[in-house]
Amino acid sequence: MRKEKRDAIRLGVPDSVANCRFLSKESQGKFQFAVWPIKNIAKNGVSILSDEAVTEGALAFLNIDLDVIMKTIGVIAKVIWCRKDSLKNMYEIGLVFSWWPKKEDEYLIDDYIAARLDYGGSMSLEKDKRKETEVEST
Repeated sequence: MRKEKRDAIRLGVPDSVANCRFLSKESQGKFQFAVWPIKNIAKNGVSILSDEAVTEGALAFLNIDLDVIMKTIGVIAKVIWCRKDSLKNMYEIGLVFSWWPKKEDEYLIDDYIAARLDYGGSMSLEKDKRKETEVEST
């Protein structure tokens, strides 16, 4: 048994996208460009949807438009998992923010989440309930 490590509140933002360049084993040292719809975002990472699988460990250079506070952040993120969602026939990809070219961009995520909650009262706040329970490893 292991405890879930995630402790950040995630905000569902199905109308947002991340413009990115990513580097993976499959890209053979060349950057590939993609526009990924964002499923949810937290202060320490983002979950996106893709038509294609991306290898764990791939690096992504993301530009995320934060519509409510009218800012775009740039961040380097690392793919930590990739799962096939058979219902949507897509892949859900989890990325952890690794490095901020502009340190102040790191703090904009908290402002963005707070603004989205204030601005869009119907926006869903996804608190990861898995952190409160133990998850069995198989």
